[in-house]
Amino acid sequence: MRNIILFLVFGILGYLFYESSSFLGACSGIAIFLYGVMCLKNGFSNFSTFIERVLKKWANTATKSLIFGAISTMIMQSSGLVSVLAISFLSAGFITLGQGIGIIFGANLGTTIVAWVIAIAGVKFDISSITMPLLVFGVILNLQNSKTSKAFGSILCGIGFFFLGISLVKSGFNELKDIVDIAQYGHLSGILGVSLFVLIGVVLTVIMQSSNASLLVAITILAAGQMSYENALGFAIGSNIGSTVMAIIGSIGTNITGKRLAAAHLLFNSATALVAVVFLHQMMYVVRLFCDFVGIASDDYILQLTAFHTLFNIVGIALMMPFIERMVWLLEKYIVDKKEKDYEPIYLNYSIVEYPDTAIEALKNEMEHLYDNCFMVLTYAIGFTRKEIHSNTPFREIIAHKKLYRREVDFDNFYKKNIKYLFDKIFDFATIAQTHTNDKEQMNEIAHIKNAARRAVESIHQLKMLYRNFKDATQTNNEALKELYNEMRIDLAELLRSIENLEKSSDENIQLILASIRKGSALLDQADDNAISKIEKLILDNKISATNVSSILNDIDTANKVSKDLLAMTQHLYAAYSTPSPTANPKA
Repeated sequence: MRNIILFLVFGILGYLFYESSSFLGACSGIAIFLYGVMCLKNGFSNFSTFIERVLKKWANTATKSLIFGAISTMIMQSSGLVSVLAISFLSAGFITLGQGIGIIFGANLGTTIVAWVIAIAGVKFDISSITMPLLVFGVILNLQNSKTSKAFGSILCGIGFFFLGISLVKSGFNELKDIVDIAQYGHLSGILGVSLFVLIGVVLTVIMQSSNASLLVAITILAAGQMSYENALGFAIGSNIGSTVMAIIGSIGTNITGKRLAAAHLLFNSATALVAVVFLHQMMYVVRLFCDFVGIASDDYILQLTAFHTLFNIVGIALMMPFIERMVWLLEKYIVDKKEKDYEPIYLNYSIVEYPDTAIEALKNEMEHLYDNCFMVLTYAIGFTRKEIHSNTPFREIIAHKKLYRREVDFDNFYKKNIKYLFDKIFDFATIAQTHTNDKEQMNEIAHIKNAARRAVESIHQLKMLYRNFKDATQTNNEALKELYNEMRIDLAELLRSIENLEKSSDENIQLILASIRKGSALLDQADDNAISKIEKLILDNKISATNVSSILNDIDTANKVSKDLLAMTQHLYAAYSTPSPTANPKA
């Protein structure tokens, strides 16, 4: 169906291009403008690590987040791209919802700066003459082997295509007005005209996926005298609403926090647009006062439109900024996560793989998710609950006062859905993330996370073999045999309790714990030897049958392997980062 629609669009555009070279020129300008924005995006994506570090430093408060969003949008020429980045970073646990909302506000402010650039440098003055040198320099840099040179080349090409596109759109609409009288539609008066052009602004922004491109169209049509000033204001308002669509699309596939930020973007832009429409004439009056004050002519509607676009975004930010905490509360209350499927990744979003620090943060959080799933299976398999593991109650006391294994669990199905599937996703994401960094420390971090995930999954795979024998041993009348299996279960439970207690440890204690973990395998081997001696004594005392020995020894060996896998998992996770980050706790 999509291909049919695309074919029809191409057919209609082809016919219109054949009929009107002016229309072709205007559309070519828009295409070149959008391509320039894409080049800028590609160029700045090569500085992803720098962007992450700036974000980490500058987005720790709502005000700093707003500044970061404004500057990023001004540089990258795309509020939609900045919004998608904010959603991706939030989904990965890299920033909070409040900080994400601040970035969205800043992105809207940044679009006003871009609008001034389009109006002054692109439309009021013809600077297309400098675009050709920029393109030449950009292509030369793109031909170099250096990644940094290629990045700067893409940025120069982006700036060149950006202004070349503006020039072509301007000349295209100037010629088009002599062929088609757009003015008969562009001068509809009153609320009807404004509402119509708000809708046109929304639709055009959605189609072009760029509020800057739709603002360019509005400014050039206004400059050609084919649209009234009032209707151009409606067009600008509509472009703001339309920019939220890219954020909503970017939130698809993210977790609930990403969806909340997309909702915040929609709420902010819609509320700002509503205020602008309701108080349109009052804002026009304020714009007129401002223009008189700075010396903008009363008939210079291009700069007045740009000033209006700036004003209503500033008003929106001023109205909403004090209520960010309240907005966060409302979003968290009413956009509630339906029970996440345990086997679905929560933090992995492939749009962030090119940002190594953020991707690693997401992997750490997702590894904790995998560990939680493994922990649930481990605790049940050895006959305890999460609450009992987290308590300080001795496990022998727990065993004495509870009935074990009251319900049946389909281990194979749970392993495939909740463990193996999530592990496969983590491994795939980590492998792709490794291709986006040359930093040795980052590559080591990712390798440690992959190994931690592998050892966690192996522990569950081993435990599947033990589960049935643990359960059968609780129902035997042979007290010596029951005690042997209880000791195995208690040893595993104590290990899980120790791993959980790592969360409460300071950095200094963690280093001591890691040193202890390195001795763990030797201690387990010694415990294995002690268990064999104990079994031999039980056989001599006729407390267990020699026919049980092979099965018991296999189970002891398997329990030993499970313990070693858990110790190795813990060591790999803590080796991934010596100082736990504020957004991901290495409790696994």
